[in-house]
This record gives sequence, C-alpha cells and structure tokens, in this order.
Amino acid sequence: MITVLSTEPMAEGAQFASFRAAICSEIVDLSAHQLDRGGFKAVIRKHQVGSLGYTFVDCEPVVIERAVRNIDRDKSSCYFLALQLEGVGRVRQLGREVRLHPGDYTIFDSALPYSLHFDSPVRRLLVRLPRADFLRRGVVTENICGHAFRGDTGTSGLASRLVTMLGLDADGIDQPLGNSLASAVLDAIAAAECEDPLRRQQAVNQPQAEILRRVRVIVMANLSDPDLSTERIAEMAGISVRYLHKVFSATGMTLHQWIQDERLSRCYECLTSPNQRHRTIRDIAFSNGFNDSGYFSSRFSRRYGVSPSKIRKSG
Repeated sequence: MITVLSTEPMAEGAQFASFRAAICSEIVDLSAHQLDRGGFKAVIRKHQVGSLGYTFVDCEPVVIERAVRNIDRDKSSCYFLALQLEGVGRVRQLGREVRLHPGDYTIFDSALPYSLHFDSPVRRLLVRLPRADFLRRGVVTENICGHAFRGDTGTSGLASRLVTMLGLDADGIDQPLGNSLASAVLDAIAAAECEDPLRRQQAVNQPQAEILRRVRVIVMANLSDPDLSTERIAEMAGISVRYLHKVFSATGMTLHQWIQDERLSRCYECLTSPNQRHRTIRDIAFSNGFNDSGYFSSRFSRRYGVSPSKIRKSG
C-alpha cells in the first residue's frame, strides 16, 4: 500500500489545499469544503487488487461534491463503492440520501453528480469498480446507486467484509489471484443488489436505465433554468413526454419531485456552506431554478422543517 498524502508534516495553511488536490488527482475531479477552521489532518493510501482500485481516506470533517462542472472537466465514468470504516457519513445521489455507519457501504456513478458529508472525523474506503465489469453482471445505475447496503446482515454484509479484508490484506497477492478475488467481490456486490425485495420491485432494465441516466444529466446541466419543462427535457433526451414519465415512475418518484428535491438540496448546501456566506438567500434560490421567494421558502421549510433564514444562521 502506498501513502500518497499525509498532511501531518505540512503547515496548517497548506493542509486542506493539499488534501483537495490529492483527491482530485487520485480519485476523480471533486470539490471539497472544510467544515472546521484551522488545520486539516488527512492521510490517503492506495493500492490495486486485480481490476479494483482501493483508496483509504482518513480525514477531518469535510463536504465533498462531484457537480456538473467537475464532470465536465473530468469525463471519468466508473462506479465507486464507498465503505464506512469509522465515523458516520451521508451520501446523496439520484435524489436519494443515505446515512452510513461503520461497515455500511453505498455505490455511486461518477458520470452523475453526488455529494458526501462527514460532520466528524472519518475513515472510509473507496473502491473504484470498472463500469464494464458491472454491466456484464446486469447491474444498473438506477437500481444500485444512492442506496445504503448494510454491513451487518445478509449478502451485503458478506460483500462488506470481503471488500474490507481484501483492502487490508492485499500484500503478496499476485495479479492472477488478484483478478480472481476482484471478480468474487464484484459478484457479491451484484448479488447484494438483488437481495432487497423492494429494490427488485422498483428495478429498471438496462435500456431504461440509460435513458434515465441521460435525462438526469440533462436536468442537472439545466437545473438553474426556472423554465425547464418536461416537454423540453423529453425533447433534449429524444423521447416522448409519455415515455419519460413511464420510465421515471420506476424510480419511486415523479420527475417533478426529483427536480425539486435536487434544487432544494443544492440550496441547502449553499446556505450551509461557509464559502457562500456572501450570497443572499434570494440569490441562492434563484440561481438554483426557483423564481418565487415565497414559494421557495415554503417548499424549503416543508422539506427540512426549518426556514432558509434559520438554516443560514445555524450554518
């Protein structure tokens, strides 16, 4: 295992910038926001097992985001498994937000926006999963991403233990054995996806999943446009409005609900971010697709149980 970053010997003023640069170069292009002032302790270590790229990250409280602008700069298209080793984290993708405790993992698609929130010191494991290997196993982004897989039960628990053990005990594993072990891990992850009856009931097939992914990319690129309509989305995606609604119904929410949730989530992140303190609440709301301050405040309060102004003050 190779240590690619340790901020301990660095001056405090350089620690977080070095961490941010390291995660962009070693993982994918990301944005990061420090939650506490002062120094930032972090260690990043990496190694490879067959087709799986392992990255261990130990760090202070932080918010990490892969937004549309990051995807535009870096076209990397793979899956990541994020496994919580210590601490608690929140991960959001596809309009779903999950909370991870030690042993739990989630999977996200680097071709779509996502965010990770760690309010306390954390130790986590990121495993880069080749997209082609997942597709061969029938795994679909819409079915597997944005869900929490528990590390203490069933097939997902087995997958969690396999991933962790392979990450910690990889020394001396040669390439042929590494490929075999990586294949076994991918099989366990794919099997865990099929284990949840509710998830199976809501599953979409491969062609529908590609359409949904295309629709989500279109929406995320135009989320700030208050005039973004279902008709326009369908036209840009090259499908009918009727088929758009049919395909999206498999996600468990309507297209309108998902768009509104994404807009509210972006506003929440801006209102709680120290880097956005100079912006007014109205500016934040309007830049994320709302064009009525009263309507925004009402929807925000209903979603989070507190007004935007109180969120801003508490942040």
